[in-house]
Amino acid sequence: MEPEITDVVLLFQTVIQWIAIILSASTGVYDARKNGMDFFGALVIAVIVAVGGGTIRDLLLDRYPLFWLADPIYLISIFIVGIIGILLIPISHPDEPEVKSNTPGFFHPIISFIFGTSDTFAFIDSFTLGMWAYLGSMYALSSGIPPIIAPIMGVITASFGGVLRDILFAKIPELFKPSQFYAIASCAGATMYVIMSVLGFSGTTGFMVCMIVTVFVRMTSIQYNITSF
Repeated sequence: MEPEITDVVLLFQTVIQWIAIILSASTGVYDARKNGMDFFGALVIAVIVAVGGGTIRDLLLDRYPLFWLADPIYLISIFIVGIIGILLIPISHPDEPEVKSNTPGFFHPIISFIFGTSDTFAFIDSFTLGMWAYLGSMYALSSGIPPIIAPIMGVITASFGGVLRDILFAKIPELFKPSQFYAIASCAGATMYVIMSVLGFSGTTGFMVCMIVTVFVRMTSIQYNITSF
């Protein structure tokens, strides 16, 4: 069953995608700086994490032009977030003593709130994961992909930006190693969205269910250290 597309729905999807891109770019810059990357490397990682999964999704669904090429606001937002992150987040050098942050005092509470605790970072990451799971499965259904396949597009959209990031970090992607549920969480959320859509529920209801399920599964696995095997 293909969800009905209206101007309001399109606006809603665009806003969700824009928020997901901003959050993904923020985490990408943070990971890059903590892995010792300079300003150019951090910008590249921000772009990869923010649009990598969606790009693969669009290629598989034959959706052209790619979503971030069709609307410049996405790439512009990534660069703005990247530059701000580069200015606020110091480079970490694993083999050297930690460099004291030069972040202005006004911004310390903001940086500490977003990245200072693992729980806060994990929740933001889970929230972003749910958004991408929704977008991937929603675009799959609207492209006529069978419902049984659509959740795979949700997983790809949500997870493969991180896979590409880890490849650039020259390490085995975290997605492919035993860890707290990430792909599983996105798959659970995407599957619930598809089920809600097939049953005739509104896109907004499906989105909310997708978000709740994704965040719940992801945060539960982190809270109780439940890992894949």
